[in-house]
Amino acid sequence: MSRPTGIIRTLPSLYGDASKGARRYKKSIAWLERGSIEAIYIALQCKPRIDVLHMYLLVDGRVDVRLNIADYLPGDERECWDSTIRKPKYWAVCTGPVSRPVEPVRMKGFQGIRYTEELW
Repeated sequence: MSRPTGIIRTLPSLYGDASKGARRYKKSIAWLERGSIEAIYIALQCKPRIDVLHMYLLVDGRVDVRLNIADYLPGDERECWDSTIRKPKYWAVCTGPVSRPVEPVRMKGFQGIRYTEELW
């Protein structure tokens, strides 16, 4: 791999399209796409050592979206998009534009983050 341009973060299973977590995730991404919100916060247990521009979100075995990473903030307690209260070590502040893959990108879930080259 040449120099990584992004990280991949596995999100917890959203338990089907009808679950509260799945609905809130889809709404958050849609609001970000429309510009209704400036950013979403993704919980991280570690800050990447390599400076990268993108975050890819892995949901239910496929890479769903690519977002820009604007900043990292120290973790404080917040309610997340899936209605759980989290206090990670860091928050990744992710902004638009929201980009989706042309073809599905399948991948197994994992803990933590993984570096990647541009996926699309």
